[in-house]
Amino acid sequence: MLFLGTLENLPCFTKTDLLSTLLKSKYALDASIKRGLGSRKLLQLKKGLYMTSKFYFAEPDKIRLAEFVSSKICNPSYLSLEYVLKKHDLLNGLPDSITCITTKTTRLFRNFLGVFQYSNVKPLLFFGFEKASFNGCEYQIATKAKALFDYLYLRRGLRGKMKYLKQQLFENLGIDWANFYKQDFEEFDQYVWKSNSKKMMKIWRIINEYFAAKDFDKWAKDLLR
Repeated sequence: MLFLGTLENLPCFTKTDLLSTLLKSKYALDASIKRGLGSRKLLQLKKGLYMTSKFYFAEPDKIRLAEFVSSKICNPSYLSLEYVLKKHDLLNGLPDSITCITTKTTRLFRNFLGVFQYSNVKPLLFFGFEKASFNGCEYQIATKAKALFDYLYLRRGLRGKMKYLKQQLFENLGIDWANFYKQDFEEFDQYVWKSNSKKMMKIWRIINEYFAAKDFDKWAKDLLR
């Protein structure tokens, strides 16, 4: 029998945590882990990171569980890109993977909770997230504006003349701009100028024109009332 003690109450734990709890040699620990995985008492999130099946089946909020686990599979990281954009209805459909930003290399993991994708940005751009909590533990999730910035910044092929970019932004990418508000754009503005990216500055100008036109339309409608 694999005795896990207090580890059974944790969302996830490492091989080092197991070693401290079981007080076994590395060889004996590996054998215990193998037995635990074989009996399905242990579930593997990635090599060296585990969860008990007891915790998994007892936890009602599997979505929040997966969000938290994303921060442990690859650290440092924060939830962003398509996953967060879909949560805010900026992109249609349900998330088909959990997308994150990290300063480590781009990587992908699959486990019983789903698919976890991590995209790399330079440390200068590793910000723009808020804290969330699960089971008393914290993880990080991008704001709506930062998730859109990350999405556009990392999007390959999003370059060229203004006309082409406008078509991409307002037609081809499927972004629902009705759910991106002026206050979101004001936050987005900060990320663009901090990035010092020529590509993002061109995109900024296009989105700025969009909000300027919306403001003019509102002013014109108010004037005609």
